[in-house]
Amino acid sequence: MLVSDVIQGIVLSEKSLRAPEGSYTLKVSLKAKKSDISSAIKAVFGVDVVSVNTSIKRGKVKRKVRSKNSGAVVVKAANQKKAFVTLKKGQTIPTPVLGDAPTV
Repeated sequence: MLVSDVIQGIVLSEKSLRAPEGSYTLKVSLKAKKSDISSAIKAVFGVDVVSVNTSIKRGKVKRKVRSKNSGAVVVKAANQKKAFVTLKKGQTIPTPVLGDAPTV
């Protein structure tokens, strides 16, 4: 698998920001294996990976009404895969800085 296809982005949520130092949550391809994720992070960021854990979040199924004549249609959102990566002590990945909101 190509390195550019593996990592799709960094997850910035409250839970991921509270993770211990050196732990990151990344959005990855559904086809990526743990070894692919580890080698991609090493190639892109130049850091050593200690462990990789993955989880797949299933897409929600929703019913949408199209019109009076055609009835309801079932629509399923796409599945998402996240990788929880732990780096060697003292190494970091550059992440966007979340600044304070401007005060009025």
